[in-house]
Amino acid sequence: MTVNTFATAPERVSSPASATSAHTISGLSAAEPPRDYAYLLDPLIFRHLSNVERNQLSLVPLSSHLHTLATHCSTALASTAVTDAHNIFPLWTIRLICFSLISAQTTAFAAQEIKVFGDLTSNFYRNPSFIHAVPWDLRVLAIRLQALGFNDWRRCLEHFYMLAKEARSEAIKQRHSPGEFKLWRDRLLDLGLRVAAALIEISDLDGAERHLKSLMEEKDEVDSGIGFRLREAVLYMQLGQLDTARKCYLANGASEGEDVDTVIEGLRLLATDDFEGAAVLWKKLVDSESEGERRTIYLINMAVALLYLRRMPEVQATSNFRMQSTMDRQLAYSYKSLSFNIVTLQTLLDFEYEPLSLDIRQQLQVLNDEMAGVLKKREQAAHA
Repeated sequence: MTVNTFATAPERVSSPASATSAHTISGLSAAEPPRDYAYLLDPLIFRHLSNVERNQLSLVPLSSHLHTLATHCSTALASTAVTDAHNIFPLWTIRLICFSLISAQTTAFAAQEIKVFGDLTSNFYRNPSFIHAVPWDLRVLAIRLQALGFNDWRRCLEHFYMLAKEARSEAIKQRHSPGEFKLWRDRLLDLGLRVAAALIEISDLDGAERHLKSLMEEKDEVDSGIGFRLREAVLYMQLGQLDTARKCYLANGASEGEDVDTVIEGLRLLATDDFEGAAVLWKKLVDSESEGERRTIYLINMAVALLYLRRMPEVQATSNFRMQSTMDRQLAYSYKSLSFNIVTLQTLLDFEYEPLSLDIRQQLQVLNDEMAGVLKKREQAAHA
């Protein structure tokens, strides 16, 4: 694939019902010979941070943890069989997600690495039954990364709409199977939010607003489990519509007694790069709260602002906050203030990873346990 060359997907596409099925991962039928994916395993593909940059990651243990996991994945890929699609694509997914979460620099690395896949809408990645060889999560992630890598946002939007068409078609097919229907409905809503985010990235604010309003028409079918309202609130904040963002935040489930207006203002300051003002505001919120999840969420946002101001010692000096001993736990505990994509790491363990190295499994399990513990605690509190 060249910079501006993308093929058109066939009309008769049919995606598997589950992203974790064997057919989703391998894309092989019984009569089809294994495909050669050697071009995805070349060690020269993978980018590396310098020693100085890696040392800087140690200031934020979660970022260091993610970088270690991404490195393990590239190492494992270099020794994976060229026909082992069952492990090749999950390893790529983990690496790209981790790089997307660490920093803008590693996101740029991911945008360059994903180019090796070429056009994921082409028939090359489909078997004779039109089953796609690449897992859904990787297909979705690749769209934005390739847009960054090739600087082609028009095709980014086109490919999101192509996936949305596929998800809508599958949802209709599975309408009598509640679990499968919900899976495809969630995917469709997720794509809708990603389209809005892409429109904002290319400064088409009017288009993003119209698109978000069209999504609101389906609000009765929204599943809060995928964080739809919270993500929607962030997008409206980027559009400068704080009242609408506030409504979305409340719809997501604000805590009793929470100062929603101040929280929204703090997020607005972060979104507009006013880190000085944001740090002061989040510090005020931190000081107003006793120990608990809400204080932790405020604390992490304050830490983000201070990190951008290069005032890390102030974060470390904050009461009951020690970077090396509690940063990972605090970040997991305050998952609402992290990128929504980190939740995707939970789903990665759904794959059968027996052939993967022990190090990778352990790294994944640590992240999964952190997130699962938080979600379980919130579920118990909701039913108390």
